[in-house]
Amino acid sequence: MKTPTFESTQVTVGKDGEILGYQKSFGDWLGLRAKEGYGKKILNLLTEGEPSWSEILPANLGKEEQECFLPFLENGNITASGVYLNCFSQEDFSTITFSPALAPHEKLKQTFVGDIPNDPRAFSTMFLRLQKAEARLADYLMHFPGIFFTQRPDLSFSYLSKGIRKMFPNDYEGFLRNGGLFQGFIFEKDREHFHKQLSENSGKTETFSFTYRVKLPPGGQLVYLMDIRTPTITSNGKLLGYEGVLLDVTRQSIAEHRVSNSVWREGLATLTNGLVHDFSNLMAGIYSISELYHGMLEKDDPMANGLGQIKKSSMQAQKLVRRIIDLHRETSSSRAVHDLKLLLKDQMDLVGIIVPRSAKLITDFGSETLPAYLEETGFRQVILNLAINARDAIGRTGKLKISLRKVERGSPIMMDAGEEKRIAPQLGAEIRIEDDGQGIPPEFADKVFDPFFTTKDSESGSGFGLYNAKLYVEDHKGMIGFRSNPDEGTTFYIFLPLIEEEEGKKIQKRRSARRATREFVKPRKR
Repeated sequence: MKTPTFESTQVTVGKDGEILGYQKSFGDWLGLRAKEGYGKKILNLLTEGEPSWSEILPANLGKEEQECFLPFLENGNITASGVYLNCFSQEDFSTITFSPALAPHEKLKQTFVGDIPNDPRAFSTMFLRLQKAEARLADYLMHFPGIFFTQRPDLSFSYLSKGIRKMFPNDYEGFLRNGGLFQGFIFEKDREHFHKQLSENSGKTETFSFTYRVKLPPGGQLVYLMDIRTPTITSNGKLLGYEGVLLDVTRQSIAEHRVSNSVWREGLATLTNGLVHDFSNLMAGIYSISELYHGMLEKDDPMANGLGQIKKSSMQAQKLVRRIIDLHRETSSSRAVHDLKLLLKDQMDLVGIIVPRSAKLITDFGSETLPAYLEETGFRQVILNLAINARDAIGRTGKLKISLRKVERGSPIMMDAGEEKRIAPQLGAEIRIEDDGQGIPPEFADKVFDPFFTTKDSESGSGFGLYNAKLYVEDHKGMIGFRSNPDEGTTFYIFLPLIEEEEGKKIQKRRSARRATREFVKPRKR
C-alpha cells in the first residue's frame, strides 16, 4: 500500500459493506479509476492493497461505528506510520474516513523506526507530535494539584515535579541530593507510620497509598499528604525504586476531622449522661448533708465556715461538670438570643479554673445588656479556646484580661497590625482577650488561623482551636483578629453583631411559637 498524499479521504458504503461512492483521493490511493470501485466490498479492496490488514480490519466494517489504526509495512516490518480508520454509521449507510498518522503510543514500540529518516513526512509528523506531547505534559505537570516523583531504593528522589516548590521553595535541589532531607519534614509522630507502610508493602508490585503529615517551612504548618506509589521490582524480586504522586489532602482531612469530632461528641454525650446523673446525685448528697449540719451550728462555730464552703463547692462542682458536658453536646447547636455579658460572666467559672491561681485574671463586662443571636455552645468553646491559648502564653505569673464593650455602627473597632482603620459595619459588641505573654512572632502572623498550625508541641496543640473560632465568628457575620508584639503580649478580639431589643423579642416569640407547635399540634390521622 503506497503512502497516501491526502490529509483525509472518505468512502461511503452500504450496510452490506458495498461501496456506494468515494472521493477522488481515495481512488487515487488505491489506484481506482472513476466509479471503478462502486459495488465492491470495502474489506476486499483494502486487503487486496495490504494483505496484513485482514487480521486488523473488523469483519463487520460499515455496519456500525468503529475505529482502528492500519499500519504500513516495509519489507515485512511494521512502520511508524499508517492510517486511522473511523466509521460513522447512519440508518442506511456508513461513512468511513481515512487519515494518515503515526502509530498510537502503545504501537510505536512495535514499529520499524528505521523508515523514519527516509520519510521526511513521517519524521516531521513525529517531531511535531513529540513537541505537542511534551508541551501538554509540561502544562499538565505545572497545573496538576500534586507532586509526581520517582525514588531510588534508598528513598532519594531521581525526579520531582515542580509542584514541590509550592511547599518547599528552598529545598528542591536538596531533596534530589539527599533522600533523608524530605523525611526530616515528616511530622515526628508520623515517621514510624511512614516507614511501616513501606515495610509492609515491600516485595509487592501493587500500588498502595497512605497518608501522613509534613511540616512546612518556616513556621511548621502541618499539611496532610496522601502518598500514592507503585514499586518497581525486577523479576527476581529486587526493588528498583518507586513511582508515585503526593497529593495535598488537608481540606479533606479537615472535613473528616469535623465528621469524626461530631461522632465523638455524640458518643461522649451518650456516655456521660449516666456519669452526670451519678455525679449529680453524689454532689446532691454532699450538699444536703453539709446544709443539714451547717444549719445546726451557730454562726460563730469554726465548723460553720468550713461546711459553708463545702456546700458552695458542691453546687459549683455540679454546675461546672454540666457546663463541660454541654460543650460536647450537639443538642445545643440551635441559635437563640443571648446576653453576651451574662454568657461571659457564666463562662468565667470555667476560665477561672483553667487559669493558674498565681496568675491574674481581670474581667470587665460592663453593666449594659448586649443581646446577640448566636449558638451558645460554640460561643463558649471559642472563649474557652482563646482563654486556654492566653493561659499557655502567660505561664503561672502573667496577666489575662477579658473585656466586653458595645460598639455603635460606624465606630472604630480593634484592628490587626498593619491596618489603618477598621469600622463596625453595624451595631455590635467587641470582646477582647488580652495577655502579657511572649507574643506571636511576626513570621507566624499570617498562619495563626490556618488549620493544623500551632506553635505548641504535638501533645498540647492540635492547630484547630483558632481555626474553629474563625469559622464560628464568620458564620455569625462577625470578625476576628489579633494584635501582638513580641515579649509584650497578644490581644485577640471578636466582633459580633447585636440585635435591637425589639428584634430580640420578636425572635424569641417566633421560637416559642414553633416549640409550642411541635409540642401540642399533632398530625391528623389518615
